[in-house]
Amino acid sequence: MKKSILNDIGLYKTRLISTFINSPDICRLLLEKDSYTRDEADSLLYTRIFPYLHINTQADMNACLCFEVDVPQIPTGMIKDMKIIVWSYCRLEQMQYAKEDYLGTKPDILADMAERELRASNQFGIGPLHLESVTNNLLENQFYGRQLVFTVPDFKMKG
Repeated sequence: MKKSILNDIGLYKTRLISTFINSPDICRLLLEKDSYTRDEADSLLYTRIFPYLHINTQADMNACLCFEVDVPQIPTGMIKDMKIIVWSYCRLEQMQYAKEDYLGTKPDILADMAERELRASNQFGIGPLHLESVTNNLLENQFYGRQLVFTVPDFKMKG
């Protein structure tokens, strides 16, 4: 069966899920507890960690981490450019959060945690991920967050 560029998007999403669910700092923030089980960490997928931009309007929602993968350009027959977009957000009334070695609001800190995990990873592309931009977002007038955009070149898969 031939591999496609869309298959690579799914592969990146699988790796992102694993990276975030295996991060103790991210799990502690999202689960709002210092000790948690593997099952609790795994339960974050589609409840607090989403492989697409998802605004969870549940009243008890603390914070979310979302991500998407794009292929904005295929400059050569052997290389493609990959783009990873990460969103961290929470309700405006839940912005306060403190963690040693981190500064800012809860979405700032969650974005910082995600960036540190991705910067330390060698699972994406050729060389390290390049952080292109960090911007803020106000979502539905109830949620505030950060958007991080990473890029990295990668080899095109042969079919």
